[in-house]
Amino acid sequence: MRSSTESRALEFFFHKSSSQLSGFFEGSFWKVTVLQLSLVEPAIRQAIAAIGSLHEHKGGCKLLPSFNTAGGEPHPAIQLYTRALRSTIEKSAADTGAIPVVVVASILFTAFEFLRGNASAAASHISNGINLLWAWREKTGSRPRVPWGQGYSSFQSYFVETELAPILSLFNLNSSEFHPGTRRKVLLNPVDTGLLILTDRFESLREVRVAMVDLVTATAAVFQLLDQNLKLGKLPDAGLLTIISGLRQTRDRWKTNFDDLVRRQSATWDKNEQDAAEVLRLMWYSTVMGTTTYRVGSECAWDEHREDFEEIVRIGEKIVSDPDRYPDELSKTLCLDFGLLYPLHAVAWKCRWPHLRRKGLDLLRRMPRKEWWYEVSHYHDVFLQIMEFEEACVDPHEVSTTEDASIIPEHVRVHDFYTEQTSTKANGCTLHKLTLLTKPNGLDGDWHFTTEDLWLPTPPQDGDTVSPFNLFCCKDWAKAELSNTQTVNLVTKAVLGPEESPGTSSDDSFHGKRSMLMAPILKPTSASGFLQVSKHDLAGAELPRHGPLYHTRAKSITLFLRMTKDYGILVFETTLDLKQLTNKA
Repeated sequence: MRSSTESRALEFFFHKSSSQLSGFFEGSFWKVTVLQLSLVEPAIRQAIAAIGSLHEHKGGCKLLPSFNTAGGEPHPAIQLYTRALRSTIEKSAADTGAIPVVVVASILFTAFEFLRGNASAAASHISNGINLLWAWREKTGSRPRVPWGQGYSSFQSYFVETELAPILSLFNLNSSEFHPGTRRKVLLNPVDTGLLILTDRFESLREVRVAMVDLVTATAAVFQLLDQNLKLGKLPDAGLLTIISGLRQTRDRWKTNFDDLVRRQSATWDKNEQDAAEVLRLMWYSTVMGTTTYRVGSECAWDEHREDFEEIVRIGEKIVSDPDRYPDELSKTLCLDFGLLYPLHAVAWKCRWPHLRRKGLDLLRRMPRKEWWYEVSHYHDVFLQIMEFEEACVDPHEVSTTEDASIIPEHVRVHDFYTEQTSTKANGCTLHKLTLLTKPNGLDGDWHFTTEDLWLPTPPQDGDTVSPFNLFCCKDWAKAELSNTQTVNLVTKAVLGPEESPGTSSDDSFHGKRSMLMAPILKPTSASGFLQVSKHDLAGAELPRHGPLYHTRAKSITLFLRMTKDYGILVFETTLDLKQLTNKA
C-alpha cells in the first residue's frame, strides 16, 4: 500500500515533472510509458515518486539534506529512491527477461541523480543502462540491421530501440566529458562494414535527432581513438582519415536531408513540432560551433561567425520566452531533452559584440537552471567574469555605445579557462579558482595564466558536482604542441573539409542513397589501432588493441577490432581461412 507521501509525489510527477522532462521529443516515455509501468512495477512507481518528491523541493528552491536534522530519517525522496533501487535489484535477480524494465529504471535513476546533483551516481546509472542495452541486443540478436525505427523482430525490441535507446544515447553523449572513455557507446542506426546506414530520407523529427546523436557519438569515439593513438606515438593512417572524412560528409548531408524534411512537412506541423525543428537547428549550430573550435587560428577569427551567434540567440530566445513551456521557475528546474548551454557557451564567451554577447549571458540567466548535470548559473558566472576581464582594457562608454567586436584586441581575449574548487565556503557559495589563458605577446608567444577568485552557488548535496570547464576544449590530437602542425592541419582538413566553410554540402547525389559515416577500410596502411592482416604475410598482422582474439574450432574466423563492443562502431572486419593460417609456414 502506498503512503500519502508517495501518493503526493506521484501526483506532482504526473502534473509537473513529466511535462518538464518530456521536452520536445520524449513525451511518450515520460507521460505514457512510465505511467503504464508504474501500475504494475513497484520499482518504476517508487522511482518516479522519488523524482516527483525531489523535484518539488528543488523547484521550490528548498535544500534537500540527506537526513532530516530533527529525526535523523532520510528525506522522503531518498527513501523512495532507495526502495526503488532495492525493488529493481530484486526484479533483475528474479526475472532474467526483465532487461527492458530495468533499463527504464536506469533512465529514471539517472534523472533523479541529475536533479540531485550527483554526477558520479548519474554516470554509474548511464553505464548500467548502456550495458543492459548491449546485453539485450546480444541476447535477442537485435543489433540494428536497418535504419532506426524500422524492421524490429518483436514489440519489446521496438520498445527498447525506439523509446529507451534514444534517451540513453543522449544521456551518454551529453555526459561523456565526465570520466571520458569509461563507458561504452551505442549507435541506434546500423553499421555495416564501416557504413552507418541512415534512411533514404527523414520522415520524422525524432529520426532527425537520432541521426544527429549517432553522428556526434561516432565522432566522439573517433576523436577518442585519435587521442589514444597519439599517446602511443601513432599518426592517423589513410584509412582513419577516410573515416574522419566520412563523418564530415555525413554531417553535411544530415543538414541537407533535414532541410528537405522541413520543406516537405513544415506546413503541417503544430507549434510543438515547429519548436522541435528549431531545437534541431540549434543542434546543427552546436556542431558548427564545435567544429569551428578546431578551425580558428586566433580568437579574432570567431568574429566571422556573427550570423551564427545571432541565429543561436534567436532560437534560444524563442525557446526560453515560451510561456507554455516555461510558465514559472519550477518549469526551469532541469532540462534533459536538448542542449542550449553548449551553443550559448559560444555566444557568451567567443562572441565579442557587446550587445549580442550580453544577450547570450541573459539567456543563460533565464534558461533552465540545470542541463543534465551542468549547473547553468555556474557557466553564466564564469562567462560574465571573462567578459569583464576582456573589457577591462576598453572605455566603458565605447562598450555601451559601440557594437563592434574589434574593440576587444586579440592580446586580451581569453583562449581557454579552467576552474578548481576549493574547500572554502561562505553564505551558501563555494570559492573556485578561475584561471584564464591569454596570449599577450602574440599568438606565437607563451601562454599567460591569470587566476581570479570566483564564488559559485553550491547548495548542499550528496555526492560530487561537475565544476565548470571549457566545453569547447579541443582534443589532444588537435594540439600542435602534442603532435605537430602538419598532422593537426591534415586531420583538421579531413574533419572540416574546405577551409572556406564548415557548412552544408551541395552533393545532390545523396537523396535516395545510403549516407556514409565511415567508408570501408580495405587495407589499413599503418599501425593505427586497427587490426591489420595480410594473407600473404601473417607475421605482419597486428592483433586488436581493444580486446582479445577469440579462439575457435571453426573452419574460418572473423577477426575484428573490439571497438564493435566498446563503441558500437564496426570499423574493420575480415574473414580468414584457418587452413591457410595453419599451412603458412
